[in-house]
Amino acid sequence: MDANLQKRVSHGALLLAVLAVCFAILATVLLANDGKHLKSLLTYLKLAPATYSVEPPPRMQPVKRKKLAARKIDLPPHLLKPEQGGERASFARDFLLSGKDLCGRFTAEGFSNPKGWHASPVNIHNFECMADLTMGTAEAPAEPASLFVEIRGEADGKVRSIRMKAVAPQTPDGTAIRAKLDDTLILIIEQTRFADLAAMREPARTLQPYQAQHFGISVSMKPEQTAPHRLNVILLATEQSPGLKLTRSFFDSERWLPSAIVPDRPVLYPSVKTNRIR
Repeated sequence: MDANLQKRVSHGALLLAVLAVCFAILATVLLANDGKHLKSLLTYLKLAPATYSVEPPPRMQPVKRKKLAARKIDLPPHLLKPEQGGERASFARDFLLSGKDLCGRFTAEGFSNPKGWHASPVNIHNFECMADLTMGTAEAPAEPASLFVEIRGEADGKVRSIRMKAVAPQTPDGTAIRAKLDDTLILIIEQTRFADLAAMREPARTLQPYQAQHFGISVSMKPEQTAPHRLNVILLATEQSPGLKLTRSFFDSERWLPSAIVPDRPVLYPSVKTNRIR
């Protein structure tokens, strides 16, 4: 073999060995870490789409809830009573009229009503109205015929009781007072829309005793024993039976639990939105 040819072959073999070593090193570097460097090279040469590593979102600090201060709650005593068996609610009704409007009607009918619907001097939470009508003649100067009306209720006009006293002697004025008493009862019946109360008109015209219960409305007429021409009439919203007491207690808003005020309501915190990596 020629010396020059042998020299060229040895140089070529050395070059191939060097290239093989460089290729092995390059392949090791590119394929390390699951081909991370190879992917970066392909992306740089625009031979593969760019990829981005997804980093976990930062850890959010927990929101500290505001501790509510303990509040003292006073429950109505009737809520703590044990339930009593055997009692059932029953049908009940109230006066479906306004005491203030009824006082105005009496004023329009000629009654003397100086104060109108006003707070009671005994209890400012109770309201009342007093109307009076007097007819005096020379035949009975010592005791004139008269009709007195007293209405009691609440500030909003709700009527609790109506009391009347008629002084109707056997005189023309007494006859007029009895007619005025009948007109007053008709007015109350029309305003309350309780037609069954009309049964009290005949005893009132004849000044006779009368007693009745009408689903929570009691009617009482009693002439005075020493003076039969004097008649006391009482219309009262009653709750004598256990059923009526249950019904009235259920619809009595003053006995309900008070609605929650702002400090008693739970604090509503805004929702925490998590960061999203797109």
